[in-house]
Amino acid sequence: MKKILIVASSTDTLELKGNKKIPTGYYLDELAVPAQYFINAGYAVVVATPNGKKPVLDEKSNNIALFDNDEARLKAATKFVVTHPSMQKPQTLKEAAKNSKDYVAVFVPGGHAPMNDLMQDPDLGKLLRDFHKEKKITAFLCHGPVAALAALPRAQEYRRALVEGNRTAAREVAKNWQYAGYNMTVFSDDEEKISEKEMQGEVQFYVADALTLAGGFVENASVFKPFVVRDRELITGQNPASDLELAKAVVKAIADRKTERFTESPKDKFIPEEHTADL
Repeated sequence: MKKILIVASSTDTLELKGNKKIPTGYYLDELAVPAQYFINAGYAVVVATPNGKKPVLDEKSNNIALFDNDEARLKAATKFVVTHPSMQKPQTLKEAAKNSKDYVAVFVPGGHAPMNDLMQDPDLGKLLRDFHKEKKITAFLCHGPVAALAALPRAQEYRRALVEGNRTAAREVAKNWQYAGYNMTVFSDDEEKISEKEMQGEVQFYVADALTLAGGFVENASVFKPFVVRDRELITGQNPASDLELAKAVVKAIADRKTERFTESPKDKFIPEEHTADL
């Protein structure tokens, strides 16, 4: 059975400006809804985290509103995360990176947690660079797209520059990012400002700005409405409401990958003759 790798953060704490710390983790719908869709489509899912321990749920996401107020869907998602073998005993990212050839796609869900460890994890960076070379499907949801910055050779320096507000240094260490020039989406500034009111604090940087500064072409739709962008092998979803649409786009892209015609762009990147931005 073909396998899809799901990469989750090992973080359980988010540091805001002013040294304020709040609990964080993965969003239930963002991980479970795509995972269940992949399984129903005939794929095995394997979970990996930086430290190989079970990822932590952001309790704010244990919310029926994120499942269209459908109690059965919420229960199914909860059952997945508390019973699926790979959720209980994840691989380490180092192990997953060594075996990247085993996966047809990689997917990173959101919650704020990827802003901490995943966006600067060297093992995730290696895996993403390997996937990029092979043009294998690479997907991120909500805050998850910020983890694409792990592909930078100096990802830790880039994150540090963002936190310090040093945009000049950030631009310097972000040169030649493999996703520069790609169309993508991520949790919008407007959505983050709503989130900040709930957290009663400010994030250290905005994820949309972090991707734009590195050369990504970020676009957003209305707040908390489904929005998915596909460009070449990269698939990104804007927010929790995009969970199912992103999963559908990933499965379709895997199926399309063998039949798409690719042409070389002036930047020596391979681009399908028609790439889509699907709402």
